[in-house]
Amino acid sequence: MIKSRGTSFFRACCCALSCTLFAALLSADPVSADTMDNDETLLAAMEEGGDEASAAAGASPAPAAVDEYTGWSYAPVSKYDETRSCVRLTLNGRRGAFGLYAVSPNGKRIPLLSRYDGFSRSYFTLRVGRKEYKLKYAGGVKSEARSTASGGQLAYTIPKKAYFVADFSFPETNTTEVSDDVLRVTLYTVNLGTTPQVFSVKGIFDTVLGETSGKHFFTGDKEDIKTQLQFPDMSTDKWVCSSNDKAAIEFLLQGGDITRPQYVTLSTMDSLEASWVPSALESKSFSSSRSYNDSGVAVNWAPLYLQPQEMGTITFYISIAEGVVPIYAGRKPANQEFLDAMASGGYSYSTVSAPPAQEQAPEQEVQDAADHAAEATAGTAAGTAAAAEEVRHELSPAAQAVTEEQLDPEYIQNLIDYIESIQSGEDIDEEELRSLNEELDAIFEKLRSMGN
Repeated sequence: MIKSRGTSFFRACCCALSCTLFAALLSADPVSADTMDNDETLLAAMEEGGDEASAAAGASPAPAAVDEYTGWSYAPVSKYDETRSCVRLTLNGRRGAFGLYAVSPNGKRIPLLSRYDGFSRSYFTLRVGRKEYKLKYAGGVKSEARSTASGGQLAYTIPKKAYFVADFSFPETNTTEVSDDVLRVTLYTVNLGTTPQVFSVKGIFDTVLGETSGKHFFTGDKEDIKTQLQFPDMSTDKWVCSSNDKAAIEFLLQGGDITRPQYVTLSTMDSLEASWVPSALESKSFSSSRSYNDSGVAVNWAPLYLQPQEMGTITFYISIAEGVVPIYAGRKPANQEFLDAMASGGYSYSTVSAPPAQEQAPEQEVQDAADHAAEATAGTAAGTAAAAEEVRHELSPAAQAVTEEQLDPEYIQNLIDYIESIQSGEDIDEEELRSLNEELDAIFEKLRSMGN
């Protein structure tokens, strides 16, 4: 009986307290937008305060190391957190996640990507052969955060398959005419396997600013994108921007030393994650059956064909602005001026700790430079054709004989799978294995000559 009365008394108190709180809520003023903004700022400050404390604890001096593949000097940290100009970059080594903020002169921080579950909805995916690995904590992939002289890195290891480094560097420009609110993102992929392999990289970015501005995105060619869209080529649009009246984030995807993407897709987050090359229905909004106005950007780059221990490189830039009221009326993200500066030599990327010279530029950039030099020397289409013919004759006879069918990624992957199946069998036909490997080497040689 005593226990029963105590329980009844406790329930009565809870009921009375609930009624009192409910009455207070009914009599309170409606929540204003300013109040919501203040709450958001407070929540961000609480989260960031914890992150900064963890970053400070994880940033204790550690022996400097040198990455044997990329050549970068770095110090391992549990969390990386740095602000330069109006850009704040955070990296979480345990989660393998990266976060981006725009920072106002008074220190207010505006998230540029969704902060859901520690920014885990924005990430890179690496496709090794036919298997996809999400490079974040939920994929069974080992990750590590690093501090470098130029910024921070996230390094991921898929044992016996691949090593991947996402380097976020604050460029040191040689001109004051270009905004310094820019991050240079370089993605390194290394084949840790014992056979040649096809690697593909996709970046998924859960943007949030455009979802509150009335228009989700705009590009260098399109001022108002309110429905899903896919770009197989960015030569006209050049960048994708998500913005509101407080900040902007821009992905620079064409020009300078930027690696040309294969596809850029603006769609719902559900669609971006559903397939390797996402679908985009141009007449459809950014709402799905699971969420409302949930837009994002996916960038697919062309496959990398790597020999064992070989490294492939992808480069793009992220430009950030704070206090964009209205868009382009005041401070704006670096875009065309930045790209023009790269083209004219008014911008050059430099760092205290740079990767080896032979790995610093992607193969496509090297090919572009060779094409440009050939055009400048020849001065005519005939001269360019002659230069191309010279490159063709430098190929081995086997590479010159490679057909379009053999260059298809699906054909290459089937060939690699077949070679691996022969090697894993008990009765190995050495002659067939040698012939297949020679064919694969010829295909890779032809692809490199094409700048892939």
